[in-house]
Amino acid sequence: MKFNYKLHRLCGAAYGTPAATGANNILSSTTKGSNIIFTSDGNSILSPVGNRIQILDLLHHNCRTLPIEARSNIRRIALSPNDDRLLIVVDVNHYGMLINYHRGVILHRFKFKRPVREMKFSPNGSKFAVSYGKFVQVWLTPGIRREFAPMVLHRKYTGLVGDVTTLDWSSDSSVLLAGGKDCQARVWTVDTVKDYEPWTLVGHKKPLVGVHFEDYNKTLAERDQFFGGSGNTGSSLAGKLVARCYTVSEDGVICTRECRKEEEEKDGDASGEDKMDGLEGLGNSAVDFFSGGGGPSSAAKQSAASSIDQAHDIVNGRWGTTSRHYFNANSSTQTVVSTSYSPEHSLLVVGFSTGLFGLYELPSMSNIHTLSLSHSTIGTVSINPSAEWLAFGCPKTQQLLVWEWRSETYILKQSGHAYGMRCLAYSPDGIVVATGGEDGTVKLWNSQSGFCYVTLPKSHTAAITSVQFANPTVVLSASLDGTVRAHDLHRYRNFKTYTSDIPCQFLSMAVDKSGEVVCAGSAEPFRICVWSVQTGKLTDVLTGHSGPVSSLAFHPVRGSLVSVHNANFCVY
Repeated sequence: MKFNYKLHRLCGAAYGTPAATGANNILSSTTKGSNIIFTSDGNSILSPVGNRIQILDLLHHNCRTLPIEARSNIRRIALSPNDDRLLIVVDVNHYGMLINYHRGVILHRFKFKRPVREMKFSPNGSKFAVSYGKFVQVWLTPGIRREFAPMVLHRKYTGLVGDVTTLDWSSDSSVLLAGGKDCQARVWTVDTVKDYEPWTLVGHKKPLVGVHFEDYNKTLAERDQFFGGSGNTGSSLAGKLVARCYTVSEDGVICTRECRKEEEEKDGDASGEDKMDGLEGLGNSAVDFFSGGGGPSSAAKQSAASSIDQAHDIVNGRWGTTSRHYFNANSSTQTVVSTSYSPEHSLLVVGFSTGLFGLYELPSMSNIHTLSLSHSTIGTVSINPSAEWLAFGCPKTQQLLVWEWRSETYILKQSGHAYGMRCLAYSPDGIVVATGGEDGTVKLWNSQSGFCYVTLPKSHTAAITSVQFANPTVVLSASLDGTVRAHDLHRYRNFKTYTSDIPCQFLSMAVDKSGEVVCAGSAEPFRICVWSVQTGKLTDVLTGHSGPVSSLAFHPVRGSLVSVHNANFCVY
C-alpha cells in the first residue's frame, strides 16, 4: 500500500548539520557551515539544514521546507536576484542542483569536480560565478526555455595560487573580484576588454575571507562631485577615482583599494602620489574617457561616464592601497570568519570566531554596532537588502539569529539540541511538541509554525531518554541521570523531581490516562519505579525483568501496564 505522505517541515535544527563531513573532512559543515541568504524582498531567509533547505518567513513568523533534498549535506546556496526565480545548491561532495525556487522543482543536476567554497549570482542575474579550486568559473544563467543545455560555461578565470575562498561582482556585473588562501585578490573583467590586464592585489598576510566592491554609482557620484568642484588639490586627487573595493583577511585586516587613471595620476601633485601606497602591477598607456579643464560641462561628462561600464572604465587604471584598518589588536585570540557587505548602504558586517560581530560604515571604518551573540563561532553572516536585519549562523551550536541593529532586538533566535534529539511527544491538543536531547534539555515547539518557542531551564545532568505529557500543562522527562522531572508549562519551571531508592538510569517512561501515575523503567537494575505525580512519592517497585526495560505503555481503558525487556514483555 502506497501513502501520499509529503514532508511538511523540518523541526529541530534551524541551521547547520550535526555531523556533516565531505571528502577528507575538508568542507565540514560543523566547522565552517553553509551560507544563509535573504530573498530579494528581504522578508525571508534561506537556511540549509542537513541536505534540505528551510525558508523562514520573518514577517509572519513561520517556516517551511523546500520539497527537495541534496545527496549530502549542503555546502553552498545562491538565489537569483530581483525575481528569486532560480536557486542553485551545491553539497559537500560537489553535486549541484538547479531548482525552480517558487515551485520547488529540480530542473537539472550536475557535478563540479573540485570543491566549491563560494557561489554568487551577478547583480543583473545573467551569470553566476563559482569558486572552482584555484579558479573561478562563470556560468550563464539558464533561461526559462533552455532545455537541452541548462548549464553553459562562459569562461574560467585563473591567476590565484591558492584555493578561492571569496568572490564578488561589481554593481554593473562587468568586473569580477576574487580572493584566496594565497593572501591575494584578483580583478578580472567578465568579458574581453581591449588593453586590459588582470590585476593582482597583495598586502595581506593571512587568507582572505571577504572581498567587496563598492557601489559603482556611488563612485561615479563622488567623482562627478569633484569634477564640478573648485579644483583644489584635494578635489583634483579625488576626481581620479575610478573604482573602489575592500579586502578582509582572517587576521582582522581590511584594506581599501582604489583604481585611478594612470595618466591623471602622473599629472597629479606629489601629495596625491604619496597617498597611493602599495601599488600592484603595471598599466598600459592611458585611455582618457573623461576630458577635463574648460572643456565639456560636468553634466556632459556625467552622461559620458554613465555610457561606459566599469570594465572599460578600469582599463589602464592603477590599483593601490589607500588605507588599512585593523578590527582587533590580538589576532591570536579571535579571527575573522565571515563578512557581508551592503553596497547600497556602505555597511560591512564582520563575524568573529569568538561569537562577536561588528557593523562598520565604509570607507571611514567607523564602528556603528558591536555585540557578542554566543561563545560559538559565527560561521556565516548576511545582511538583508534594506540593511535593517543581520542574520548569523553558528554551525557548532546549529543556531540561527536575526538581529535588528537599529532597535537592538532579536527578530529571530532559533537553536536545536546541541548533541542531537533523542525523544519527542505530542501534547494532547496536538499544538505543542516536546523534545528531549542528548544535552539534557527539553524544548517546546509550535507544530503549526515549526519554531521552538521555549527551552525549559536545564535540570537534567545527562541525556533525556523519554518525554511524556501528563496533561496539556505538565510535561514529564526521564533521563540517564536517574531522575524523572515534571515541568510546568505555565511558568516553565521544574516543580517536581522523582527519584529512585537506589541509583539507576531510566530508559523509558509512561503516564497513565488520568495523569496521576508515572512509571519509569531502568537499565540496571532491571526494574520499574512507580510514583504519584501529585505527591512525588515512590509508591511501588516492579521487579522480575531479565534485561533493561526499553519501553513502557499503559492500557488506554483498563489502566494495565506493559513493559518490554529483551525479547519479552510483561503485563501488570
